[in-house]
Amino acid sequence: MLRKLYIEPTTKCNLNCKMCFRHTWFDEPICDLSLEDYRRVLATMPKTVETIFFGGMGEPLFHKDILEMIRLAAETGVEVELLTNGTLLTETMIHGILDAGLTRLWISIDDLETDSSINASSDGGALDHSGHNHSGLVLSNIRLLNKIRQKSLSSISLGITFVAMKSNVHQLSKLPFFIAQHLVDEVNVSNISPTDEASQNELLYTGLVNMYTGPGKGSVLPTVRLPFFDMNIPEAAEGIRSLMRKQNFNLYFNDQPVLRKTGYCKFVREGMTFVRADGKVCPCMSLLHNGYTYLHNIRRKITHCSFGSIKERPLAEIWSSKEYKTFRRKFDEFDFASCLYCGHCELFEENREDCIGNTHPACGGCLWAEGVLSCP
Repeated sequence: MLRKLYIEPTTKCNLNCKMCFRHTWFDEPICDLSLEDYRRVLATMPKTVETIFFGGMGEPLFHKDILEMIRLAAETGVEVELLTNGTLLTETMIHGILDAGLTRLWISIDDLETDSSINASSDGGALDHSGHNHSGLVLSNIRLLNKIRQKSLSSISLGITFVAMKSNVHQLSKLPFFIAQHLVDEVNVSNISPTDEASQNELLYTGLVNMYTGPGKGSVLPTVRLPFFDMNIPEAAEGIRSLMRKQNFNLYFNDQPVLRKTGYCKFVREGMTFVRADGKVCPCMSLLHNGYTYLHNIRRKITHCSFGSIKERPLAEIWSSKEYKTFRRKFDEFDFASCLYCGHCELFEENREDCIGNTHPACGGCLWAEGVLSCP
């Protein structure tokens, strides 16, 4: 059943981050989701939806009707979340989203030291289209948000997304202080999605995707289950670190996945779908837009996958269509070739087909499904 509905209000953004996937797009419209189409989504979504999440590849707060969109979503009784780069959180906007009924605000940060955006520009500052540096602005806006939500006794929660790479991974040790100082309720850490050679050099998971697991369907990594240990005991800490360095198995602590839940598409298996700014309905973040990734020193062409448009059919009808159901069933066993680990044949250059007979979309090369990338 459909539990989480991602809405992409716009593909426009007020920043121009150098590692953004939007720079690799081809045949993609730069547009806004109209309020009329958005109302159609809410009116035709399945009754099972529990959360509406505003995100996608643009900046949601850049949409002129975003406060009305939040309000209409809140009126349906579901949880309402939004992911922003944080630069547009003025006092007026903060009061607006609180009054509209937003449940959780996610703010994307990849520099815990200066609060600039490392991947936005070569000098570590977030750049808008005019080339202005916004270092410190997001942190200032977080302080303002906390001041306002405390004064208004708002129940809105704050989430932080952090994109880890070689140039900033040392800052993870600062997370506990950052969480306490800025009243953060949840943190989602993801790896970077490579779009060119420069971003590929920032990867923290090269060993994972270079590890061939053999021919056939999906991942064949074994599972290791461990109980909890007191990590303050040096021998326990070193033993766990040594185990995690092996990287050739799925590791569980007390039945919770810690290291590599492979061959698992969270978007499909946990009941999620995306409505793009142009109204198309797509199954996941990976297949949301046309663009290129860069892995194994190969530029891979990603063609988006859509099962219909809310401009033409009700969302509930698209979700329950035979075509979409057939697609989702393939993920029960992750019935795709291990392209991510092999990745050296010509089929890896696109997501059109794989070596065991799957046609578009061939999801074996998906970094989200292999636990490398993560979305809130």
